[in-house]
Amino acid sequence: MYKTPPKKKQFFTKLGAIALSAVFFGGISGGSFYSVSALLDNSQETYSAQSSDLSLSSVSYTSDTSASAQSLDVTSIAAQGLTSVVSVTNISVQEVQSYFGQFGRNGRGQMQMQETTSCGSGVIIYKNDSYLYMVTNYHVVEDATTLSVTFVDDQTYESELCGYDESMDIALLKVSVNALSSDTLSQISVVAIGDSNELVVGEQAVAIGNALGYGQSVTTGIISALDRSISTDTGTSTYIQTDAAINPGNSGGALLNMDGELIGINTAKVSSTDVEGIGYAIPISQVLDLIQSLMN
Repeated sequence: MYKTPPKKKQFFTKLGAIALSAVFFGGISGGSFYSVSALLDNSQETYSAQSSDLSLSSVSYTSDTSASAQSLDVTSIAAQGLTSVVSVTNISVQEVQSYFGQFGRNGRGQMQMQETTSCGSGVIIYKNDSYLYMVTNYHVVEDATTLSVTFVDDQTYESELCGYDESMDIALLKVSVNALSSDTLSQISVVAIGDSNELVVGEQAVAIGNALGYGQSVTTGIISALDRSISTDTGTSTYIQTDAAINPGNSGGALLNMDGELIGINTAKVSSTDVEGIGYAIPISQVLDLIQSLMN
């Protein structure tokens, strides 16, 4: 079934064991973190986008609800946010070592190809008459032979990879609107996009994603820090730091403000016995132009 990407690369300078919270193997059994060093690895930006006339200029930048931030509680945000978040399942083929049958000269098992599964999350960011588009992390869909998404109504549909940028860890999926049932269409919604440039340290945030591959769940916290820089061989990227719980399978999911607007794409957390409550999200305002280019 679906796999976690095989890449395990060098850790970030001055960071301890940092792991992406996206990759969950084998249905309901076990999960593993994806190294953040693999997230922004030594690779070229790739815009493998298919032709389209779409533009994010038509995406709403205001919440669909008329309530103010002061009158919204987490239950309201969760109810709306869950309709915009999907679970992503990746089926791929990975070379693994077999410990049965013939052995090589080193006494270890021969290498063989094996189908694996991995799980992550995505956010519905745009819809037109033909397609529904979902943004996620590149490492969630990396090396996939088949991709599928599961919506809030627990219905699963095959999806297509439109394009990606490995260095930014962003990918775009789409599903044909004609393939969706009327019941699914009635229960899902396009997320309202916020402005991550206007965030203030200390304000509340809500994270939604497919934690541990068990299905969508909601956690809360605050914006702990802004413009957290992480340097790699490909350059330096900045992230939103939050203490909202981010677990394996959450990668590609939504970080929302108290207006229910998308402010970040959950990506990574620090995984260490000495660290607790440090997670990272890609600021949405930082990647809107990239997402538009993938659509086009």
